[in-house]
Amino acid sequence: MHAAAALHRPILGIALKLVSVVLFAGMTLCVKLLGPAVPVGQTIFVRGLLSILLLALIAWHTNQLHLLKTNNLKSHALRSLSGTVSMFCLFTAVTMIPLADVTAISFTSPMFITLLAMVFLGEQIHRFRWTALALGFIGVLIMLGPHLTFADGASLGVLVALGAAMFSAVAMIFLRMMSGGEHALTITFYFSLTFMVCAALTAFGGWVVPTLAQWLLIVGAGVLGVAGQLVMTYSYRYAPASTIAPLDYTNMIMSVILGYVFFAEIPTASIWIGAPLVVAGGLIILWREYALKKRPSPPAPEPTPET
Repeated sequence: MHAAAALHRPILGIALKLVSVVLFAGMTLCVKLLGPAVPVGQTIFVRGLLSILLLALIAWHTNQLHLLKTNNLKSHALRSLSGTVSMFCLFTAVTMIPLADVTAISFTSPMFITLLAMVFLGEQIHRFRWTALALGFIGVLIMLGPHLTFADGASLGVLVALGAAMFSAVAMIFLRMMSGGEHALTITFYFSLTFMVCAALTAFGGWVVPTLAQWLLIVGAGVLGVAGQLVMTYSYRYAPASTIAPLDYTNMIMSVILGYVFFAEIPTASIWIGAPLVVAGGLIILWREYALKKRPSPPAPEPTPET
């Protein structure tokens, strides 16, 4: 009882989640400042290396090195590869289009998760989720509308950002299919190992020798990304997901502020109109999942007497 009460600290959970949002925003800012001058794979490799070292240190310090072993390599591979593609798409999109645009498009991930869960997991979609999907779809069309002519390079950036959201959803579906049988440390370790190895392979395409300023940004992106992941994980220990998850949308505020301060980026009217619809759709999906979890389970049938 005392242990459960100690872990139920929603204010601390909310505070940690907001800190993680700031850390992840700082990570994307570093990637944006690097721009196309440094290959995305080079930056991702450094983040993966830092993540592996930190996770191994945590496992050793907590006497949980056994958690770094798994007999479920296929599931880890599917989840980790889809997550790796999502990360590459996200980092690439950040260098191509405004931060606010990338963030707004990333909010479509819950919609992809809902559709994929219906197709691959057989989950039922009722009117609340269909309403959420409709709102989100309209919001996406409004945001993408100005880019559908493909008349400029930003169109490709928008598609890459959409790919990041889609593959992030695929990663979450594979995570659900793992049925919670793996420890969070194990999942994060194999994900980090996968994207580090994949990033290392991009060296064959040519890496650059960064300047001191670029090294600081590369390491900064890695440190902020790993710290953000760690803080976010702890936030879910102290507050329920239904309380924590909606705070992801505060990232939009951070993206608008950082984009304006550092790059003089001002979101277009399509983003101001479309993003709230996408956010509303995501919040409806989160609310519906929370409501379903709160619903009491039906009573078990009475056993029939043996004859």
